[in-house]
Amino acid sequence: MPHGGSTVLVSRLLERLADEDAVLALTEAAATLPSDGALLLVEQLRPAGLAEDIDATLQHLRLACLFGSGLRSQDELDALAVRAGLRVRRCDDIGWDHRLWVLERPAEG
Repeated sequence: MPHGGSTVLVSRLLERLADEDAVLALTEAAATLPSDGALLLVEQLRPAGLAEDIDATLQHLRLACLFGSGLRSQDELDALAVRAGLRVRRCDDIGWDHRLWVLERPAEG
């Protein structure tokens, strides 16, 4: 992970990682951030009607077969961030089933 910046962008990395590896990647990225830094995470969401969206279904199956991961839901990705010790500051849809999370380390107190 890069060091020295106040913002780190991670785009479509977690879809290729099983849950434990995804948590580790997020934890390592968070460790590089200063206390006021932000981790920007872009991931494709698993659509609610996966069986009705053939392209998303094929992408999910490819990822599941190749990496043991697959597309995740909003709740699943939120849970990975929490397990990595991060807090969701903001979350926005950015189009084509993709979402942007702005994550931060919780204030120490």
